[in-house]
Amino acid sequence: LGPFHTEFDGQGNAYTTFFISSEVVKWKLGTWEVIDRKPTYYSVGHLMIPGGNSRKPFGKYVVAMNKITKDRYLPTGPEVTQSAQLYDISGEKMELLLDFPTVGEPHYAAGIAADIVTKNSRKIYKLEENKHEHAVKSEAEAKVVRKGNEVHVYMTMIRSHFAPDNIEGIEVGDKVYFHVTNLEQDYDVPHGISIIGANTSELLIMPGQTETFVWEP
Repeated sequence: LGPFHTEFDGQGNAYTTFFISSEVVKWKLGTWEVIDRKPTYYSVGHLMIPGGNSRKPFGKYVVAMNKITKDRYLPTGPEVTQSAQLYDISGEKMELLLDFPTVGEPHYAAGIAADIVTKNSRKIYKLEENKHEHAVKSEAEAKVVRKGNEVHVYMTMIRSHFAPDNIEGIEVGDKVYFHVTNLEQDYDVPHGISIIGANTSELLIMPGQTETFVWEP
């Protein structure tokens, strides 16, 4: 009862969620016969087959994105978490593999194979390709430049070492621009920087990247 969302596995089968009866139903295109049905917990909304909304679905798994959890998870506040369930659909019958809570209620999600992401993801920003106008590509280029009440700090960082690491002569009323370049050229070695009074708690500079922030003492 309550058909909601349908996607396809590329093998001539469709999968439809049913909100009222809380289930995923597998059925055959052309003959329209029901092949399998599995319960969900509870009141399932959208579902997602990686590539299932494309011309070439991957067709191995389906995720049911459920709306209501009722008493299924530990209550930690006024809002109860939503949930999802991962099914193996590579065989004739669906098999539940994983049942897990989610943050929020995903709508019409899409998925792709992991190797499409991994082989195309950037690992580092090459220093020689850094075109930031304030980039410094070696510690020897690090410097502090004053222009009236503007101070420009051209800084490098590598393995928690900052250069320059001692900046003197800053006065109240100055506006200090930190142009920070992460000299790392290894994968997964980002760096942050903290200065009392500067809003940099979310600043994360990737390998080979330059970012600028402003501090006013």
